[in-house]
Amino acid sequence: MGIIRGGNAEYENTLPSLEGKALQVEETIRQALDNTTLNLSGKYFSTDETTILSRYEQIESVKSLNLSDNRIGNLELKILCGSPFLKNLEELHLGLNFITDEGVTELARSEGLKNLRVLSLNDNRLTDVSIAEIVKLPGFGNIEILNLGWNQIGNGTARALGETRTLVKLKCLDLERNYIDNEGIIELLKANSLNSLEELNLSSNKLGDAGAKALASAENFPSLRVLRLSDNNFGDVGAKALAEFAGFACLTELHLGRNYFTQDGANSLLKKFANINTLVLTEGTENIPGRVNFSNPDLIRPRQ
Repeated sequence: MGIIRGGNAEYENTLPSLEGKALQVEETIRQALDNTTLNLSGKYFSTDETTILSRYEQIESVKSLNLSDNRIGNLELKILCGSPFLKNLEELHLGLNFITDEGVTELARSEGLKNLRVLSLNDNRLTDVSIAEIVKLPGFGNIEILNLGWNQIGNGTARALGETRTLVKLKCLDLERNYIDNEGIIELLKANSLNSLEELNLSSNKLGDAGAKALASAENFPSLRVLRLSDNNFGDVGAKALAEFAGFACLTELHLGRNYFTQDGANSLLKKFANINTLVLTEGTENIPGRVNFSNPDLIRPRQ
């Protein structure tokens, strides 16, 4: 603790050192720790807090770590990756932070996090540059759930996902609110390693009728149960293509709200998917041009 002088005043600098913060941060960790789950979402963790966390031996049993909605950037992610106490980690939630391509590349190459099954990177600052690289790295071979929604990724990521041979265990892929169009969907559908995929979220992208038609020719998602295509700028042509598709044999949920199809397209969809558990054609807003490109899961309601 030093002395700060300003004008004629002299007072102590009350900002605590790393050691001074340790007791408070460790107490926060203890209170948040529940057996093998550690939920630190929204705790304002930045460099010092992440450093203390990475050195805290009691997290060695943690399998699920939630650090979403904090101040985690590339430096903080590097600190986490270097922790000797996170080698048992299976779930890592990093949504709503400040991670860029550099940080994600560091994560994917980390020797200590090869057991990850669930990885959430939604709402960061990621582009095709890093995602195209990391989805091909062996370190991602155990990933079952991957959330890349609300980033700055597009067709480059779709192409990389179509080419990768690494994500053979992937069951849930979230690409919501990105920039994938019909060309990207065609690239994604080339995938030979996504046969285990059960959930695919493409809401709020840019598929259009051409993208919906391309998706309606998919032959490599035999296990798909949940498909989200809300807010993708397709009309009756895309809706009827989906309705005429002979695939999707395992589908139990289909979300198509906030698109442009008319009652004609809706009738085709209702006839085709009459027996699935959940069919969503509207989500609390009109299917008209000019609506905000915004996805809100709270608006989704099962068909009555």
